[in-house]
Amino acid sequence: MTLSAEQKTTFDEKGFIVLKEFVDSGAIGVISDWLDVLQDVTSETSAHAAKYFEKSPLTGENILVRVEHVLGEYDAEISELLLNAKTIDALTALFGEAPVLFKEKINYKHPGCRADKLHQDQAAGWNAYSDFFITMCIVIDANREENAALRFMNSGNYKKSLMEEEWQPLSDETDVSWADDEYVMLEADPGDVIFFDCYVPHGSPPNDSDLGRRNVYLTFNKTSDGDLRAQYYADKWQTYPPNDLEHARNADSFRV
Repeated sequence: MTLSAEQKTTFDEKGFIVLKEFVDSGAIGVISDWLDVLQDVTSETSAHAAKYFEKSPLTGENILVRVEHVLGEYDAEISELLLNAKTIDALTALFGEAPVLFKEKINYKHPGCRADKLHQDQAAGWNAYSDFFITMCIVIDANREENAALRFMNSGNYKKSLMEEEWQPLSDETDVSWADDEYVMLEADPGDVIFFDCYVPHGSPPNDSDLGRRNVYLTFNKTSDGDLRAQYYADKWQTYPPNDLEHARNADSFRV
């Protein structure tokens, strides 16, 4: 897929761009079924996955919020589906060179999930690896206001630099007006994708509805920066290892 000059300009100026119906419905169905398997804590197929559980601040229940490290040698079929020529072409247009996968995660925004604080991805220690990344968010379930659709900064304040110190969100969710004009809510349908860079501020409010949603996030760096994925995960698991359902964390940390 070749991006238009207007789309590239929008991405450069705002830090994000939405492409409707980027992934076809057949592929979304396959990915959705795969996410169901990953979510099953008893499944041997997902035994390799890095799962993160939290105690819901809304319901008190222990719930799955994220799964990482699921592609490559672990699921070649899904890797080929996600990392296809269309994806690589779009990212090459945005980077100006070919991409390399840096990390991957699935966010399960179940009913009762906490807010994802307004933040910049680069603030999560990513400067140790590179100074620029692009993430592709694939919408699997409808993202709507009621189930805490993503918010992105949509004002003239966006810059390709950190706005706070590393490891700090931009605001605690208790101080955020999620209807603030500085942020735009991106309601999206299955198959839509959001490409966004590592500096654009974004987040989402708590999901206090009874409607969950799942998004797949694939983060890439430039080929010229090298293959950083193995080192990133080795480092992450030293400081923020996966956990299990019985040892869910409190939802008070800033991690992406």
